[in-house]
Amino acid sequence: DGEYLLGAMRRFLFAAALLGCAEAFSPSASLPLRAPRAAAVSGAAAAVCAEAAPPSRRNLLQGALGIAAGAVLPSVPLPAAAEGGNTVVMEIDTADGIKGTVEIELMPDVAPKTVAQFKSYVESGLYDGTAFHRVNEFAKKKVLVGGDPYTKEDKFCNDIDTWKGAKTCSNGQGYGPDGWLANGKRGSTDDDKSTRNLWDKGGPAGWRRDGLSQVKLDPEFTAKHERGTICFRRFRKPESAGSQFIINLADMSKEMDGNSAVFGKITKGIELLDRMNSKMVLKSSTALDFPRDDDKFVTTWSAWDRPVARQGISSIKII
Repeated sequence: DGEYLLGAMRRFLFAAALLGCAEAFSPSASLPLRAPRAAAVSGAAAAVCAEAAPPSRRNLLQGALGIAAGAVLPSVPLPAAAEGGNTVVMEIDTADGIKGTVEIELMPDVAPKTVAQFKSYVESGLYDGTAFHRVNEFAKKKVLVGGDPYTKEDKFCNDIDTWKGAKTCSNGQGYGPDGWLANGKRGSTDDDKSTRNLWDKGGPAGWRRDGLSQVKLDPEFTAKHERGTICFRRFRKPESAGSQFIINLADMSKEMDGNSAVFGKITKGIELLDRMNSKMVLKSSTALDFPRDDDKFVTTWSAWDRPVARQGISSIKII
């Protein structure tokens, strides 16, 4: 009989706590944007109702009943929010002997959508086995461009239709097994030129550089492009970023602030990237520019920035 009475009391208290919610949750009621943690317990309904509705003795009574109900009814915790790490580890392995780890701290507080997009590419393995396909230096400033999946040594296809209505696939082997391009100091015959012609054009599924892209990223152009920052490479339109990224090895604030989304900063290993040779390069298919949305001059650097030695990115992982 005691258990029966306790059960009846529980049901009564919980029902009483819910009685006022019809008023609080009516279309004219003003609810808080975020329910308090108290909403996780059995007395949640009354706690939320009391907060949502104007102060009155009735609302205070409902809140008290809700607290009482929470004391005797089992607690139901809220599910934990999904929290991915914000530290990224990039493993570098180049044909000319640069090998090691670069750590990047992401900045979800500054560019949450951009960070989420980058994480999705990392988790899908899109960056694993790619390379920095541009190492450009001008007026004592230096940037690296990477993140193009066409730089993988394996075959890669972008599944968006081209003008001819077919997928665009690389043959892989942009550098070939020896990791070098033929140059004035050494020869090489095992690389695929048609693959290199696709560099700068690769990205995630459905992405392309023009307005027909199915991938669009809302601009989050707030952080400064200081030395050591990483940002997505954009093209003509502000929402045109795909998976390609730029690592700034100098302060690029003048050229890029307000027009590109910084989403992280290197915390370890930047000296490895500083060693990447901007002198031993061949000509890329186009000059490297930094698009803007204002009426200021668009900075354009030389097209001579394709490394003759593969500047490989073995993997990028979130830890």
